[in-house]
Amino acid sequence: MLSFFKSHHSIKWKKWNSQAERFWFRHPHAAIFIMFMGLPIFGLTVVFLLAVLITLPMSFII
Repeated sequence: MLSFFKSHHSIKWKKWNSQAERFWFRHPHAAIFIMFMGLPIFGLTVVFLLAVLITLPMSFII
């Protein structure tokens, strides 16, 4: 059972890597924009939303 999960996990990542590489070679400008602008903005948005979800209930209690 464990070998099944390991093989399934590696197959999914191989497919994901090949799709990402294909996108990178077909659209280099978009890939660079996503890498240097999109991912940091996405990360900051996630941190902001999680901070709001944690602090908002606390503000109603206090």
